[in-house]
Amino acid sequence: MENTKSAVIKSVLLVVFGALVVLGLFLLFTRNQRSSNEENYTLTVVDQITTTNLEKDYPANPRKVVEMYANIMKVLYKETYTDDQQKKMLEVLEGLMDDELLANQSNFYQSMKNEVKTRRDEDYSIPTYQVQSREPEVVTVDGRKMCNVDCYLNLRKGTSSQGLYYMFILRQDDSGKWKILGWTQKAN
Repeated sequence: MENTKSAVIKSVLLVVFGALVVLGLFLLFTRNQRSSNEENYTLTVVDQITTTNLEKDYPANPRKVVEMYANIMKVLYKETYTDDQQKKMLEVLEGLMDDELLANQSNFYQSMKNEVKTRRDEDYSIPTYQVQSREPEVVTVDGRKMCNVDCYLNLRKGTSSQGLYYMFILRQDDSGKWKILGWTQKAN
């Protein structure tokens, strides 16, 4: 009777131990599968802009400011996004602008929203852009540093495209950040 009782206890313990091993392996595999799916999520171009925090990650130099501006315009003209995402992208764009430029706008947000809607309705897009590679010459005007940065935009309407050259005027604010003061189209 002792041998039978001992054999039953051993069998029950082996079954319980086996069940724990199977449960442990199941949890291990499903946990790894879940975390690998989360790690594989890549931000869309819209997400990259809407999650930009200019307080922490402001572009390092004037060329990067113009590059961010051109990229935001490229995304606004062609990508799919919600009204809330558009608002966030326009807020990032506004953060690149000099206070003087914004003060001269009656309603920056609404005018940009209208421009984007018109361009999208007319099937405009910016497939490519190129910001000058050389460092801009910095000058001091009225005690503030300023520079010009050239940018080539390939503006496409439907199937036809046109290359446009712009000169962006930037000014350094009191905290050392380069802000867009204005721009002008240059002759090709």
